[in-house]
Amino acid sequence: MAKVLVTGAAGQVGSRLVRQLLARDHEVRGLILPDDPARSRLDGLEIEVIAGDLMHPETAEKAVAGVDAVVHTANLVSPLPGMSESQFFDNNVRTTFHMARAAARVADRLQRFVHISSSAVYPNDSQQVKPCYSPIDEAHPLRPRGVYPLSKLIGEHILSATSRETGLPVAFIRPSGIVSGTAVLGRWTVGFVSRMLRAGQASPEGELYMADGTELWHALDAAAESDQQPCAITDTQGRPWMYRLVDARDVAHACVCALESPAAVGEAFNAAAPEPIYYTDAAEALSEAIGMPVVRWQVPVRWVFDLSITKARSLIGYRPRWGIREMIADAIAVQRGESDGMSWE
Repeated sequence: MAKVLVTGAAGQVGSRLVRQLLARDHEVRGLILPDDPARSRLDGLEIEVIAGDLMHPETAEKAVAGVDAVVHTANLVSPLPGMSESQFFDNNVRTTFHMARAAARVADRLQRFVHISSSAVYPNDSQQVKPCYSPIDEAHPLRPRGVYPLSKLIGEHILSATSRETGLPVAFIRPSGIVSGTAVLGRWTVGFVSRMLRAGQASPEGELYMADGTELWHALDAAAESDQQPCAITDTQGRPWMYRLVDARDVAHACVCALESPAAVGEAFNAAAPEPIYYTDAAEALSEAIGMPVVRWQVPVRWVFDLSITKARSLIGYRPRWGIREMIADAIAVQRGESDGMSWE
């Protein structure tokens, strides 16, 4: 048993991680923002909660005092209302820097510092740029595109440099697209596919780009009765699109594995669903759950968003539980008020 600091403890991953740590008899300190709107996610849990902003180094110093390990989940995925792009970037980089420096001062007693990064460091958005190969493993070249991916890669470099300087035992988790609550329900629809085709046509380096200028989404939008309909999309060879996202509970599980396994030190690990998720299968599962007919569609391009989890499985015992049918069933239960979307079981 260890005393573990979880930054961003009220976030979609942090709030689930806290529960998994408690279930494994760890003592937990949760750091949240002052007046955190998601504070209620921690109600009723036997943890120490402290409030503070990691943009201030003294908050990081206070947070690491007396703990045995750190899991750093706190970050922004996009700018908050009224926040500039530079402020957004500065927030993600500076907060990680402050945590790294605070941890460096007590590196001799910290058992582990686990940092949640992102698959965006590769990147894994093939509508923007084709990967060198697929599924993407941890040896894939790192070619971040955009402010958020760049901030995550810089965070990895900050902690790696701190480890070289002080011996801080660090490990990195690179999740695929994270979903929680009901978010998974919208990823297999006509509307989502149409948005991906639009994004792909704006990115000549991606695998959805049509060099002749064809805007493939128009015919799809016209054929569907609703943009909420499940969409079983394939290419003209019959190969289904594939999107291997990850449930937030499985990301939390990956953090626990990295925290507890000696083999995690100095390594990065992908976190994704147990198996690849094909649009043909996901659309059928969604159709069964919501009672809307499937739109079956073909286009001359194929979108693949896939991460290999072989390394995490073999080295740290990562065993994700949430496949597409499990995620959809629980999302419907959340929608009906029958699940809180937190339990990993």
